[in-house]
Amino acid sequence: MMVPKSFRVWLISGWIAGGFLAPAALSAQETGPSPNIAGIHLNKSGFSSSRKCGQCHRELFDAWKRSLHADASGNAVFRAAYLQVYFEQGEGARKACLGCHAPVAYYNNDPKLTQSISREGVSCDFCHSIAEVLPGTPEGPQFRFEFGGVKQGPLKDSKSPVHQTRFNELYRQSLFCKGCHEQISPSGIPMIATFSEWEQSPYPDKGITCQKCHMEPIAGKTVAESVQPTPRTKISNHDIAAGHSLTKRRQALEIKIAAIETYKNRITVTVDLTNTGAGHQMPTGLPVKKIILEVKVQSETGKDRQIQQKVYQKVVADSKGKVVTKLVDLMLGKGATVVSDNRIAPLETRRESFTFFISKPDGQTVSATAYYSYTPEILQPAPIHIPLSEVQRRVR
Repeated sequence: MMVPKSFRVWLISGWIAGGFLAPAALSAQETGPSPNIAGIHLNKSGFSSSRKCGQCHRELFDAWKRSLHADASGNAVFRAAYLQVYFEQGEGARKACLGCHAPVAYYNNDPKLTQSISREGVSCDFCHSIAEVLPGTPEGPQFRFEFGGVKQGPLKDSKSPVHQTRFNELYRQSLFCKGCHEQISPSGIPMIATFSEWEQSPYPDKGITCQKCHMEPIAGKTVAESVQPTPRTKISNHDIAAGHSLTKRRQALEIKIAAIETYKNRITVTVDLTNTGAGHQMPTGLPVKKIILEVKVQSETGKDRQIQQKVYQKVVADSKGKVVTKLVDLMLGKGATVVSDNRIAPLETRRESFTFFISKPDGQTVSATAYYSYTPEILQPAPIHIPLSEVQRRVR
């Protein structure tokens, strides 16, 4: 059974429908390369390895290597889910999964990722070959690509001794990220809606794009000085840190104990949780992800304590009304309806109240903590020790 057509990753629909044509109009003319640098030969008719890019763009490459994009096809979470989806859906799973996690593998018809370039995840050349995002269709947005000797990006005056360069305004827009961060299920419900959440937030009017938060400028050189001197001292951070970054998670939410009211035998705690730093819902992405607000009251000795929690999550059910809790089932397109969605919108403050019944409220300590919660299945070593035989002998 194939993955339903409507659920195939939108990236793939771009390859099929959009083809590999150059866009009709771009924001600037191409700049040609100087003579080729010895030892660097780019693929003129397809993708080049990110290692080739790293020979000149060393700091950008080093940051990308640390990113989840670089490990999109190699991380334990994806591998486990891919195997399970493939077991149930066969060839359709390859199209649905590899389109975003290993797009070069899909383009090169290497579903088993036997080629090293296929295992580069979301690679340098894949991103910098995207020429245009076309208007959406029922299957999602489509892309136009240009492969080979022209590399596109957000800089207007860049020149390279190895390849042609082209400024493209798309690389400064959140639209660039939409292809993989906006997906719908076969039933038409938004499974991943990060782009739409940003689009409906106050941030577009403020001119704050995905790139401004996730690819913020940092000190560095676009090209190594030994290759070509450049006056620029800032680069876009290609680590592209997001939900798996402790720093980004801490920047996203602000938690505050707004009030503590004590009575004869109880304590009421009021907590404000504000989405201060994320340009999308918290949490975003697949519905298996949660934010858990935990409020705890503890005695001076630490022995007596009470804990209450509030969970923020988009809850999805299958066609029979059963809540879908596994990542694999979501990837298989089993989500049919959104049961509830109480996630925290950008710049929204959620005020919550918790009541604890305690005989002696005085001297208690109140704490509030927000957790990012995600429980994927992974592949890991599982040692097996089976006794085969045993002998005993008494020493005399």
